[in-house]
Amino acid sequence: MILGIEIENFDVFDKDRAGILIDDFLADRENGASRNQLRGLNALIGRNSTGKTSFMGCLAFLKDTVSVGCAEASIIYGRPGFANMTPDVSQPSVFRVFFKLEDLKTGKAKFIQYELAIVTSKYKSPVIDSEKIIVLTDGDGDGKREPFTILDTKHGKGTIADPLGSIAREGSVSEISIEDEHLTILSLYGKITGYRDFVLLHKEINNWFFCSFSSEEQSTYFYDGGAPGGHKHLNSTGSNVGNVLEYIKMNGEEEYERIVTEIKDKIPSMKRNKNLPLALKESPNKLFLYLLLLRDSNPRSTIFIETPDKDLYHDMVDVLSDEMREYTINNHYCQIIFTTHNPYIIETMSPKEIWIFERTFETNEGDVIIRCAGEDPLVNELFKQGVGMGAIWYGGHLDEQSDEND
Repeated sequence: MILGIEIENFDVFDKDRAGILIDDFLADRENGASRNQLRGLNALIGRNSTGKTSFMGCLAFLKDTVSVGCAEASIIYGRPGFANMTPDVSQPSVFRVFFKLEDLKTGKAKFIQYELAIVTSKYKSPVIDSEKIIVLTDGDGDGKREPFTILDTKHGKGTIADPLGSIAREGSVSEISIEDEHLTILSLYGKITGYRDFVLLHKEINNWFFCSFSSEEQSTYFYDGGAPGGHKHLNSTGSNVGNVLEYIKMNGEEEYERIVTEIKDKIPSMKRNKNLPLALKESPNKLFLYLLLLRDSNPRSTIFIETPDKDLYHDMVDVLSDEMREYTINNHYCQIIFTTHNPYIIETMSPKEIWIFERTFETNEGDVIIRCAGEDPLVNELFKQGVGMGAIWYGGHLDEQSDEND
């Protein structure tokens, strides 16, 4: 689960943050305070071109950088090259992500911050500038976690903690260097079993899922038949839904019937359809895709969704919002982050789960402001009085604060 993200000098962001970083977490612990962090369910709202889509795009780029390297990540999926994505090529682009993860060995929560800086070379290609991983360890077994840096590199050289994971201590580090300036060290050590914290973090980032069920790309693969055989997971457009259903059915007829029946019972228009794949082919149902995704036997760590309510009737939006909530409750360390312009889908959410994106448009890049609705006393009071977040938004209380002061 992501608790906070900060993006510096990349896309439209100069140095903007949603949630908390490790310094905030430690400061709150000392002061007994509690700042707004990203939750299990998070809605990104705001007017068009305020940075919501760019925010998700930045995290998709970070995932691809960890997976395949910054050079390839800068050009795949139609990206225009790193030099065209960073506002100031003389300065590094920095990504800081603070996680709360489940230590699979102990079952306890583990807090890790990952920091990655990328610079533009004189040839206009991206190069890894620095990389750091900080873990909060239960130092003396007293429950008071202390920060310990298990990776700290600059220009491919630095230090790495030995493979003792969370029990590493000062002095238990060794020198490290990497020849390929395009690869992250996390991508290498995240595949070595002994480096438990690296493996945990690498798996978390690679398990991010960027959902495009509502995009126009969802087309030919499934409708033209696609490749035969079973697939374990839905792809980003949901075009392999037939393959996924085949995989579930091959693994167990009873489980297949349970999942399909459960989903169809939530979609009244599908109760009459017996040949489910054929019915989907004739009339694709995006809600079915979402409900199938949320029932994956190996749940995604974080699901990012662009406008999940698009093309859904209002009662189906209610079904989807309930299902997304249930997913985050049943999978404690998983979360969903989605963008929306629809008040219906956030009606039952709390102010702490709503993130408002604003932009002044005074410059071509930057000038983005990200704030949590839970920071507004009026919004909190309205919510306590029983007013839903959708109604609060519709009433104009989540719009730019500057409008109220003009």
